[in-house]
Amino acid sequence: MFVSGDLLSDIGGLAARLKTALPELPLLVVGGHGVLTERGEIERETAVSGIVWRGGQSTALTVTSEGDVGSALAAALTPLSGKSSTAFVFASPRGSQPHTIEPLRALEFRALFGGGTAGDRQVVALMPGREPALGTAGALVASNLHGPVIASSPACRLLMPLGRITRARGPMVLEIEGRPALEVLSASAKHLRDQPLVLAALAGQVSEAEERPALLVRGIQGVDPARQGVIVADEIKDGMRLAFAVRDAAAARADLEAALQRLSRDTAGALPSFGVFMSCAGRGSSLYGQSDVDVRLVRARFPEIPMAGMHSSFEIAPHDGAATLQLYTGVLSIFTAPS
Repeated sequence: MFVSGDLLSDIGGLAARLKTALPELPLLVVGGHGVLTERGEIERETAVSGIVWRGGQSTALTVTSEGDVGSALAAALTPLSGKSSTAFVFASPRGSQPHTIEPLRALEFRALFGGGTAGDRQVVALMPGREPALGTAGALVASNLHGPVIASSPACRLLMPLGRITRARGPMVLEIEGRPALEVLSASAKHLRDQPLVLAALAGQVSEAEERPALLVRGIQGVDPARQGVIVADEIKDGMRLAFAVRDAAAARADLEAALQRLSRDTAGALPSFGVFMSCAGRGSSLYGQSDVDVRLVRARFPEIPMAGMHSSFEIAPHDGAATLQLYTGVLSIFTAPS
C-alpha cells in the first residue's frame, strides 16, 4: 500500500488502523511523494493506493539502521531469498547512494525492485500475529508468483552520442574519447537554454545489434577545472559509455513507449495479472506539464490490468542483470498468469 500527503506524518497510526481492519493480511505500507493507479496519478496530495493479490505466500519486514541500510536490509532478506520469490524493496532517501543497493545484489531473487520513500521512517510492515513495525527501510517478499517482467525507462535526452570513458579516477571522469571531460560537458551544454539540470547517462559496452542500450542516469556531483574532470559516481570505470543529458518530456514519452512495447513483447503468451509502477518524483506533471502522462501510456499498452505505485525519491530496478539505484526513471513490473 502506498500513501502520500498528510498521511505521511502518522503513517504508523494508519498502519495500526489497517492492522485492526485486516489482521490476517501481510502488508507493507510505504510513503511516497504521490500515488498512482491505472486510473491516474495523484501528486503531492493526501492519497492512498494499493494492490492485493491471491496466491503464493508473502512476508513483510522492516529494518532500522543509522549506518549501512543496504547491509541491514540484505541481512534481513537473506533467509527469505530464493529463485521463486520476488522482493519489493523500499528505503529512506537519507544517505541512500548507488552503493547502498550493492549488498542486495548477492541475494537470489527472481526479481528485486522498489524505490525510495518520501522521507525518513516511512515503511511499515504488518504481519499476522505481530505488532506493526516501522522502519527506515523494508520489503515485502512474495513467493510462487509468476513473473514479474520489468521495464525501466529514464526521462532524459542525450546531448551527445554515447562516448567511451578513456580515463577516470574514482568517481571522476577525466577523458571521454580522449578529450577532457569538462571540455566535452561544456561543448554539450553550451546551446542549452534556461540552464536546465545537466545529468550523466551511463551505459556498458554497446553492440551495434542492440536496439537501445540500458541507460543509468546519474547527477553531476561537481567539476575539477584543474584536471578538467567531471565528478559523477563511484560506478565510473574506464571503458564505460557516457553521454551528458537533460530531463526532457518528449524523450521520456518516446522512451517509455518503446519500453512498454518491449514489455508487451516479453509478456506475450501470458495473461497480465497486475502491475506495480515506480515513477520518479522528477517525472509526472513537473516533467510533462500535465498529469497522468505515464499512466495513460501504460494503460494504452496494458488496458485491462489493475496497478498501484508511487512517486519515489529514487528507483530500484535491474540494470545489466543486477539491482541498481536509478534516478528520473519509470519502472513498471508486470505480474502474469500462464495463459
